Amino acid sequence: MKILLKYLIRYGSYPLIISSVILIVYKIADGTLAYWPTALAIIVMASLIIAFLERIDPYQEDWLDDHQDTFTDIIHALLNLSLIVLTSEVISLLYQFNFTTQLWPTKLPLLLQLLLVGLIIDFGLWVMHYMSHKYRRLWKLHAIHHQSQRLYWLNAEKRHPLSALLLAAPSLIILTIIGAPSLLIGCWMSMMAVHLAFQHANLDYRLGPFKNIFAVAEVHRWHHKHGYGQKNFGEVFVVWDHLFKTFHYQDQKVQDNQVGIKLKMPNDYLGQLKWPFKK
Repeated sequence: MKILLKYLIRYGSYPLIISSVILIVYKIADGTLAYWPTALAIIVMASLIIAFLERIDPYQEDWLDDHQDTFTDIIHALLNLSLIVLTSEVISLLYQFNFTTQLWPTKLPLLLQLLLVGLIIDFGLWVMHYMSHKYRRLWKLHAIHHQSQRLYWLNAEKRHPLSALLLAAPSLIILTIIGAPSLLIGCWMSMMAVHLAFQHANLDYRLGPFKNIFAVAEVHRWHHKHGYGQKNFGEVFVVWDHLFKTFHYQDQKVQDNQVGIKLKMPNDYLGQLKWPFKK
């Protein structure tokens, strides 16, 4: 029975949870469900399910233990998830100033519009993520995300708030200028938050050949592995990594002592906020 349960978690957890989230997000997008508080509820519920599944079938047992990071990571998650959920509201307020164009293809089916929003956001995030590993000032902000000596679901939102804003800003500005519906932007961001919890999860799940399309943990762990930080920058899709030759995958396990960075950084939240601005 235990073997069957682990098999179901390994091959069914990501498809089942993500497809459920996409269905709910679509119901938000078409007006069947209210954006608030549904968007926040699905992020919290899905993330807690992922955290629970980590305890049943962890990728690395050692990553289940606190590494003097849990409390700080909770604060990161609370603040950054608040930014994600509020994105739609902020853009909706900006639209009241009537500075946008009417370039958005409103006649496309709703699902295709949502996918188009996602592709624009994802490419913008890929570019900024790539630049965050290439340029020192951006790297100092982004390095907080790589500080942990383990990978688990809370790593998804472990970001300096300035880094989070810089990562998302270009694509959100473009979407705002061309008049993309703020609700669709919020819907994609909510779905992406659940995906990112999976992407960093200490959960031994597999996606088979689809790991060449989606930036799941199998692929993303290599981005956090020592010596491979210049690979696999994709957030939801890895198509950009294939296109720009930054994709990397090996069919072997990333060990528990092979992630993190050697830079000395405080473990407390305020200390991490200040760290990038110190010499």
